[in-house]
Amino acid sequence: MFKIIDKNLEEVLLVFLLSLMSVLIGVQIVMRYVVGESLTWSEELARYCFIWATYIGVSYAVKVGAHIRVDAVTGMLPVSTRRYVNLFSYFMFVVFAALVMKEGYALTAKIFSFGQESSSLGLPMGYVYMAPTVGFGLVVLRLLQKMVEEVRLIRKGEPT
Repeated sequence: MFKIIDKNLEEVLLVFLLSLMSVLIGVQIVMRYVVGESLTWSEELARYCFIWATYIGVSYAVKVGAHIRVDAVTGMLPVSTRRYVNLFSYFMFVVFAALVMKEGYALTAKIFSFGQESSSLGLPMGYVYMAPTVGFGLVVLRLLQKMVEEVRLIRKGEPT
């Protein structure tokens, strides 16, 4: 069960969020131009789906190795050195992600304490502000998995 969740978590969440966002925008277009009325809450919910999809997408990019990095210098290094450089870059990314989580949590707690709600849905805004914390929490998890894999490959002496 955990393997299925580990393998498909981000994909399932992203498909759900982007599908919901597309349906909401499509329904809003039909309501506005065909029916002549507008839904007051659909644009707001689509925006929140987009925000959550963005932060979940960061974790997915880390998982599949699609995050931005410059390989010009590391490509010239020997394979054994390249693995250590990768390990160091993952570590630095973990530090950055942990800082984003820390600050995101502080902001989320503050927003929840204020009791701020969204205008159309009446949803507590803390749930929207929680997206960076959750997204970068998943990033840390994926980076730790990558670090363990790099250490395993260093010990085995396998090429890239």
